[in-house]
Amino acid sequence: MKRLAASAGLCLLVAGCGAGGEEIRVSGGEPEDNRKVQEILGEEEQITSAVAVFVKEDLLVGVEVSPFNRYRKAKIEEELTGKMEKAFPDETVTLSADLKIYWETDKLEELEEEDKLHKKVETIKSLSKEET
Repeated sequence: MKRLAASAGLCLLVAGCGAGGEEIRVSGGEPEDNRKVQEILGEEEQITSAVAVFVKEDLLVGVEVSPFNRYRKAKIEEELTGKMEKAFPDETVTLSADLKIYWETDKLEELEEEDKLHKKVETIKSLSKEET
């Protein structure tokens, strides 16, 4: 009985700590641009998931950093921002590893009106510049 409980506990521990697949969602851009964002973010092992939204001339990206890399968030943000700006020179790139920005960017997919969407993007951009 103890072996059964121990093996069940071990299975749950391994399943819970296993690396889940990273989720990268991109919306609002041309299919080629969306693919390019997914490739850039998919190459990064430090992020667990990402949400990117193209709105007019803006590219807003929220990334979730793996727990082992959370102390390097600023460096990861800097590197990813550089890669995105290089890949999209005509876009204003805003990238953040802050979870609040990630969540707010995720909510943008639900908005459909262009004016509300642009206003919300400006709010998120100002939030990303705040230091907590």
